[in-house]
Amino acid sequence: MAKWLRRWFEFVVYIAGGYALILGLGQWSVQQKTLLLGLILIHLHFFEEFGLPGGFAWGGIKVEKGHVDADVTTWPLNQLSALWGNEWFAIVVYLLPLFRPQWHWLVLAGIIFAFAELMMHWVIFNLGLHSWYNPGSFTAFLLTVPATWYLWQVVPTGLFNWWDLMIAIVWLAFNYWVAFRSPIFKWFNRHTKYTFSRDDLTKAEPYMTKFNVKIDDFKNMP
Repeated sequence: MAKWLRRWFEFVVYIAGGYALILGLGQWSVQQKTLLLGLILIHLHFFEEFGLPGGFAWGGIKVEKGHVDADVTTWPLNQLSALWGNEWFAIVVYLLPLFRPQWHWLVLAGIIFAFAELMMHWVIFNLGLHSWYNPGSFTAFLLTVPATWYLWQVVPTGLFNWWDLMIAIVWLAFNYWVAFRSPIFKWFNRHTKYTFSRDDLTKAEPYMTKFNVKIDDFKNMP
């Protein structure tokens, strides 16, 4: 089981494929199509971050903390906690609204999240890593395509109001805490057998070299 969990980011491609099959075989509303496209793209986003090209873990910690500890077991993220946090967000942001379409704020949260991802990857992470690209940038852009299309369709109808916007932002903030800051996340992160491997860190070498960091600077890699 541990072996498969350490490679979770490879299986999300098949999850994306499953959602693509559902999208292709069904008859869906504009809102449902947007959410299903979001589910497809967010799982491809996870693959881009951790699989191909990968390397997001080191880069994300570097940008957020300013320093990445040499002992990989002390990192504020591992493969198990990354799986938990990312899949939790995929469920509450894109899957849940499919079953509660009348909660407009819930749908709006998914739209806001798409643009937040673009801002994080295209601006914050690129500035922090002194780069024009970081793992997840391409799919972050793709996430905004159906989101923009959806807004183009529904904003003129007056579907959303200021209350929807405020509740959506609070919902996203709360679930970010659940996904990446809560006791549940910390419990997953304490499982050191899921720390990032040498292969995982190798994917971040293009960014490490800009800060004179080498793979051999790290220890306790599985």
